[in-house]
Amino acid sequence: MQSVQTRNTRWPSPIWLVPLLSVVLAGWLLYQQFLASSQGIVITFDNGSGLKTGVPVKFRGVPVGSIDEIRLTDDLSRVEVHASLNRDAEKLARENSRFWIVEPEIGVAGARNLDTLVSGKYIAVEAGDGDPASEFKGLDSPPEQQPESGLRITLVADALGSLKPGRQVFYRDLPVGTIGDSQLARDARHVEISVVIEPRYAKLVRGNSEFWNSSGLDVDFGLFSGADIQASSVENLLRGGISFATPDQAGGLAAPGTRFTLHNEAEDDWKEWAPVLGWQ
Repeated sequence: MQSVQTRNTRWPSPIWLVPLLSVVLAGWLLYQQFLASSQGIVITFDNGSGLKTGVPVKFRGVPVGSIDEIRLTDDLSRVEVHASLNRDAEKLARENSRFWIVEPEIGVAGARNLDTLVSGKYIAVEAGDGDPASEFKGLDSPPEQQPESGLRITLVADALGSLKPGRQVFYRDLPVGTIGDSQLARDARHVEISVVIEPRYAKLVRGNSEFWNSSGLDVDFGLFSGADIQASSVENLLRGGISFATPDQAGGLAAPGTRFTLHNEAEDDWKEWAPVLGWQ
């Protein structure tokens, strides 16, 4: 009678490969899910025109998230944009990070963001510091159009017209300041417009300076001379702007917070004023 011989092998039975592969696959799927997980944030804007779900959030031109949902606030005064940031971009969700809507800008001085004419508007973010955050107030214009220092004054107008945050304030057609936020006055009869004059030009603004909306055309029609059309600046006409002048007998320096009337147009003698001011 022949004896049965058995052979010992160092390799485990192939049947053990099935659960082993299952564990590896499950671990890989969990890892991929971990990498793909996103951080939700909420950005509020005054206006959400042009935004829709799926629109990207970009940092330095690179997509780092997208819009999930757009809805109105409870009081219907603002728009809430619910977005998700990729996990590798979670550091952008900090208290001092700034978000704004990128849209095309076309003017005589040049054009920017023309790619949005084809791809549509998107949200851009500038990285900030501070503690982690999930709720942000969106900017009305890019950060470079919102100076943080300078002489801050308020202009009071009958209506806002075509003036928008980020547009410029001119002195002799030279940009010297920026238009900021605007709001309705307490009596609801006027509009209050915040303006920031660059520090080096702050001395040009005196207590008796006159401001006017220079974003329109001045048309003087004569029977024999024809129509004489003037605009203080073509850039003002296309984009909207404010100009001001100071009398030859200049008053004292304007203090921060000074309120001025914003006129619809300039009087003839204002454009002739040419005071000697030590502005530097």
